[in-house]
Amino acid sequence: MKDIAGRIHIRLVRKLLIPLLILFALTKSSREQVYSPVFKSLDVRPTVAPLGEMVEGNFFGKECIAALSKQEKAIYFYVPDSLENLNLANVVILPDTPISISKGRAIIVDSSGRKEAFAQLAVLMKPNYVALISFDSSGQPDISAKSTVDQYCTDVRASDMETSGKLDLIGYGKFSLGVSIEKNLGNGSFKSIQSMPGPLGNVPFSDIKFTDFNGDLVPDMAALDWVNRKLLIFYGRGDGTFTQPVSFQLKAEPSVLSVADLNGNGYPDIVVGYTRLHQIDIFEGDGFGRFFLRQSIKTPAPVSKFAIADFTGDGTMDIAALSRSAGEIMLYTYDPLSRRFRYSGVIGAGESYDNILPFYFRNRIKADLVASSAADESLKLFKSALPIGDVMDELAPVGANATFVSVCGKDSSNYLITATSSGRMSAKYSSGPYPFDAVSSVDWESGGSIRSARTLSDSLPYVLVSYTGADMLSLYEVGRRGKGVVEMRVETAFPPFAMAGEAEADSASIAAAYRFVPDSSVAVSYFTAIKGKLEFLEHDYSVNDTGSYIASALTISPALSFLRIWQLSGNTVQLACTSLKSNGTTEMSLQARSARFLDKAGDGFPLLAVQGKDSLTIYSLLSGPISGFSLNELAATPFDSADFESVKVTPQTDSTYYMTFLSRASRSVFLYLISNGRMRFMKAWRVNEDPADVTLSRDMKKIYFLNRAQAYVSAHSF
Repeated sequence: MKDIAGRIHIRLVRKLLIPLLILFALTKSSREQVYSPVFKSLDVRPTVAPLGEMVEGNFFGKECIAALSKQEKAIYFYVPDSLENLNLANVVILPDTPISISKGRAIIVDSSGRKEAFAQLAVLMKPNYVALISFDSSGQPDISAKSTVDQYCTDVRASDMETSGKLDLIGYGKFSLGVSIEKNLGNGSFKSIQSMPGPLGNVPFSDIKFTDFNGDLVPDMAALDWVNRKLLIFYGRGDGTFTQPVSFQLKAEPSVLSVADLNGNGYPDIVVGYTRLHQIDIFEGDGFGRFFLRQSIKTPAPVSKFAIADFTGDGTMDIAALSRSAGEIMLYTYDPLSRRFRYSGVIGAGESYDNILPFYFRNRIKADLVASSAADESLKLFKSALPIGDVMDELAPVGANATFVSVCGKDSSNYLITATSSGRMSAKYSSGPYPFDAVSSVDWESGGSIRSARTLSDSLPYVLVSYTGADMLSLYEVGRRGKGVVEMRVETAFPPFAMAGEAEADSASIAAAYRFVPDSSVAVSYFTAIKGKLEFLEHDYSVNDTGSYIASALTISPALSFLRIWQLSGNTVQLACTSLKSNGTTEMSLQARSARFLDKAGDGFPLLAVQGKDSLTIYSLLSGPISGFSLNELAATPFDSADFESVKVTPQTDSTYYMTFLSRASRSVFLYLISNGRMRFMKAWRVNEDPADVTLSRDMKKIYFLNRAQAYVSAHSF
């Protein structure tokens, strides 16, 4: 009986243990794939002087890094070039020795004239004053000494403590009791308050940070009381005063803190490093001003500086911790499965660093790390390695100078549509994932030089084309298995600047937007095509005053509601929705450089890509009455809009999307996954020469891109 029981026990252990071991191995391999060490190369930039503290921002019309030099009494500005290097672009000579630097974020320094002057930088100087630095339209600096601080202050911060729209100056130091406040009066002058009343005047701080912890839109303050070994949270009242602090007892003397949304829930968290203790403490915030200790991380050395950014490209924040005493930078990456940070290695061990700073190059999907060193007069750039895939296998040859590619189809049947700018078009059919059969294909000459093209259907393809300078659109219906093509032409009053369409089975609805030249009014025409017969539906002249409008985009929703975008010249995008069944129109505006409609989401409504100055944001349209439609932000990524070309989004489920785009500057194709309000980088591929267009096949889970120089379309599974 014991033997039987023992055998049963062994079998149960095997059945339970083996799946657990397999699950552990899969989980470990997936983590190692996503969260491997990311810094692969090092670029050393020699400097003309020893450099110390750094800040990043747009200070004189260019995104750059400002670095202090105490020895030379100057600020050096480094600007990135097209090769992703940092080059010296400007030098501001200071009247005295600088101690620390802070971004001023438009502090009013002069409002006596007709136009207010703003400072971009606040520099703490010896002897005991803050210098404000502004730049004119030509990039020339102006230095003004506007405030005095306590003689023991070692750092300066800028914050709108009274929610007045004017930033105040706050100085503090490790041997200065409380903080010194310079209240911004808004007329170019400041009122000095020697120390903040109440609990802030009792103890010195080793570091302070300002942000809104409890969601009341009033700045709160996190401070490190190094004498009593406490983390203090002060909640602002909005009048420049604070409540009694909430304190957290720490294990040792704290040296530095940083504030960032570490877990992606939209609420600020706090990271604390120590002078002598080899540990990092992470306090998680709940958005209501409450914090709890989430994780304590053992470190190889004490921490003296944090740089928090997305170094891995997975959409979450990572922590780079500088230890001046050990001469190394420690990297900790976030694991969303366990919701904890883990140690990922050391960067630049054995070197001398004074400060570190994250920096996003415009062509990068994740942050690089910049380190300054006063010892050897160098600015060191640690580049994060892109997970670039191999060049894809050749899939199908296309015509020379092709500029458009699209793949549509259901299950294992696919159509590959390509077009050249001169008007040559091709449709190839495949009964499997690849290759596309040249026998089952059709080629034809379109109506002229193609301005834009788009495929309207996921099954049998309809292709809608507009032409350069031509008063017409063409709707091409491709036959089954690539046998033949039927052309239907739409005559328009003027050349259309935007077009849209919906196709299902043997019918299609299309729209064209064009501008009347005499009075610059905009018209939209609707057409239907049923079984190869094209009929005019109606005109819409609802947009009349269009003197400042420029060309943009439009689309048709599933319920024949007409969505359109008219982009204004002042970086304002107007989105309108008009129902064909009624005269009602709703409008809303967005600040952006450009906008375009993308593929439809799971509810049938299109997605909207809005490109700002330094970001790309994807919106979905919330379904509902026409009078109450709204935009729902799905995700955003911090890239310069000039790097986004051929942005395509396709839904996987109702809440999950794939997004792909190409960057000509880096000759790469990027793939992202959008899910639960997060945008996560999946993979990138390098293109040998001249990428022209990129598209996705949702059913086959393949990405296709067009190589114009080598005249082929290639594919890869994802």
